[in-house]
Amino acid sequence: MRIPVITGPTAAGKTAVVLGFAEKYNIEIVSADAYQVYKYMDIGTAKPDKKELSAAPHHMIDIFTPDMTYSAGLFFYQGQKIIAEIIERGNVPVVAGGTGLYVHTLQNGIFDGPDRDEELRREIEEDIEKLGSVHMHGILNNIDPEFAAKVKNTDPTRILRGLEINRQLKMTVEKAQREFHRDPDFKYDIFVLTEDRQKIYDRINRRVDIMFNAGWGAEVEKLLSMGYDDTMDSFKAIGYRNISECIKDSRPVTDAAERIKTLTRNFAKRQLTWFRRMLDIKYVDLSDKNEVKRVEEYIFT
Repeated sequence: MRIPVITGPTAAGKTAVVLGFAEKYNIEIVSADAYQVYKYMDIGTAKPDKKELSAAPHHMIDIFTPDMTYSAGLFFYQGQKIIAEIIERGNVPVVAGGTGLYVHTLQNGIFDGPDRDEELRREIEEDIEKLGSVHMHGILNNIDPEFAAKVKNTDPTRILRGLEINRQLKMTVEKAQREFHRDPDFKYDIFVLTEDRQKIYDRINRRVDIMFNAGWGAEVEKLLSMGYDDTMDSFKAIGYRNISECIKDSRPVTDAAERIKTLTRNFAKRQLTWFRRMLDIKYVDLSDKNEVKRVEEYIFT
């Protein structure tokens, strides 16, 4: 069977669409959200609430503590295993979430190379911090010009990955990707929810206000009191580091609200750009009330 994926920018309405399916069909929801995997981070990651979680079984939520690192690779293997188990139970797996890299990984497979050399990675990270991304991009260009041409000299994450692969595996990124590629176990139908961009931005602004009113500041304060801190990968979730800075500076957490709204709108814009680069996707215009019905019929009939 082909596995349906409901994705789109933040605040597009993915949860509402999927829960609408849950009212009629025996589905299980596989979250494709990079930060909903973390325990204790509920408000700022817009996790489903108790009522929503009770509407259908949910997977890949609250599985890691905030001091752990999650990745597209882990998602690929865990997600496929869960999807297979859902099918065995006779239910329909529905992947839902807006992390484009995770969706891309499910659709296209993954680089399945040797375990990361943490010492080497730290060395490269220190070099990037000390020498700058532009200088390190030049080094990458000397050893792997083909990959370097695809990477901006202001993108330290991809520069790091390119140098890491070249140094650890003694081969170019392209050769490594051919040698260590793992194909996906399933085929996917990917539905990208869209709407008038201003409506999405307005919804984002309202949602950030709702999050603060729901106690987002207290949530971050509790995380810090539990020993978690803003150097951890989990705090890359939009807003957590901004609120953490307010707490450390003894400022009202709401000082960060406008900045978080801007960051979230920019993130939604980047998500849309990411989806435009993906192949074999189907756009769903939520301004047409019949569109979701057509998606439902496509998936379940």
